[in-house]
Amino acid sequence: MVKTFMRMFRRWPPVEAFLMRLLGRFRTWPEDDFDRFVPTPVAPATFELRFMQLHTEGRFDEMWDMIAEDAQRAWGGREMFIRDMPRLGDDTEVIDVQVLDVKVLESWTDIRHERTYSNVAQMVLRYQVRQQWKDWTLDRQVHLIPTAGGWRTLYYPTQMKSSAGSR
Repeated sequence: MVKTFMRMFRRWPPVEAFLMRLLGRFRTWPEDDFDRFVPTPVAPATFELRFMQLHTEGRFDEMWDMIAEDAQRAWGGREMFIRDMPRLGDDTEVIDVQVLDVKVLESWTDIRHERTYSNVAQMVLRYQVRQQWKDWTLDRQVHLIPTAGGWRTLYYPTQMKSSAGSR
């Protein structure tokens, strides 16, 4: 039916051109045009600052979804993560966290866990901590891997737990 309709207007090129332009507005957009409507993923620095804020507040359940799948497997599951996650003592307070440097590396190998990742955000953070009456500063390097719509941190347990029977 549409072909018959269009054949009728091919006799009049200006009318055909007008209809093609009009019908073109109802077609789907090119794939690269959709990028305009995809929300920008959270910046790696913003992600890591949120992760640290949740940690200082003891909201470990919310932190779990921010951890990369490899690290989640190393923790052994959500419940083990919540139970074993290091906590700040009553006499310890994170005063400030600053992002000193952010680089996105094409490739990065985590030698300790024998994994290579692509497009890794490598950041250096400076923590200012107060413990009882003493203030101290700690610089730490963290790595985030990209996921659909954002980032996940490679936050592993400090002591890797071995499986039963393996050494």
